[in-house]
Amino acid sequence: MSADFKTPFRYTGISQEEAGFLTHHYQQRGYRMRKYLNEDMTLWDVVVSLPERDRFPNPPFLMLNPLRAVRNHHLRQD
Repeated sequence: MSADFKTPFRYTGISQEEAGFLTHHYQQRGYRMRKYLNEDMTLWDVVVSLPERDRFPNPPFLMLNPLRAVRNHHLRQD
């Protein structure tokens, strides 16, 4: 899967603790991000450039229809 382009995603009006967590999280994963002091001067805004994909990843097996998985399991045992 390739990233076509990056789109800015904005978290607005978050606490210093939340902004610190997001900063650490995104920088650890190599995303480009910025932290700005909000207009009320007590909260923060965080803007991160996230890649957009040309298609969604396949869902994990556990998210598939459980009834179908049970039915297929019965068919394999018989």
